[in-house]
Amino acid sequence: MPFDLRDFTVQPHTGIQFTSVLHAKAEGSTLPENNKVSKQPYIVCVTGAGKGIGYWVSLAYAHAGVSGLVISSRTQSDLDTLSAELKKINPKLHIVSRICDTTKEADVEALAAETKKIFGYVDVCVANAGVISKYLPDGSLPSGILTDLDFERVININFLGVVRTARHFVPLLLDSRSAHNFIAVTSMAAFMPSSSLTPIAYNTSKIAVNRLIEHLKNDHGEEGLLAYAIHPGAVITPQTENHSLSTGDVWQQGTLRN
Repeated sequence: MPFDLRDFTVQPHTGIQFTSVLHAKAEGSTLPENNKVSKQPYIVCVTGAGKGIGYWVSLAYAHAGVSGLVISSRTQSDLDTLSAELKKINPKLHIVSRICDTTKEADVEALAAETKKIFGYVDVCVANAGVISKYLPDGSLPSGILTDLDFERVININFLGVVRTARHFVPLLLDSRSAHNFIAVTSMAAFMPSSSLTPIAYNTSKIAVNRLIEHLKNDHGEEGLLAYAIHPGAVITPQTENHSLSTGDVWQQGTLRN
């Protein structure tokens, strides 16, 4: 029997019920421009900023009035497009744009070194870079351990990429004079016990991220570090826009029942 999202009940511990109202867009009090940063200068780094969630997170911080923004991606043209949009929001915004592949220790180390050289510290680091398993030949997502052959790449980017980012940016966060916020973009898929909605490699990579964030808070909290694992809900991005294969399937059924 096909998986039906309407029959899927999300457990409270997933965090989907953290707020009583779910929003599909920012408005009113949730608009970034209505939530200005608390001090100046205020420096933010976003990995995987070229597309999708990272792109819009970067724009949100610009609207919120940060003074410096470090953006990284594996594609220079994406960074150029984002930089142009950021300058439209704030022509005075100090942008550091750098190619960075978070699967490479040297790339992340170099990104942190350049950030330290230019700004000296960061107030917020958003570890956003992530992927989902490659599509099968028929265009569907893999389901189960036998068809998901993309484990190494997914774990390397989604989990170990966050590890590398934390390793090199936590020291810069602890040097901040105010905020010390490390944020990892995770997913509600971390709590999925099957591949019916998202592939096993993606699900397991995200639950590993959640535990990593708990470690960061518990191991470095006394030093002032705050660590957050945030799942943004179901978001259409260049990675998810082709998940739906037929009208009325799980990807077109809307929201989860809770």
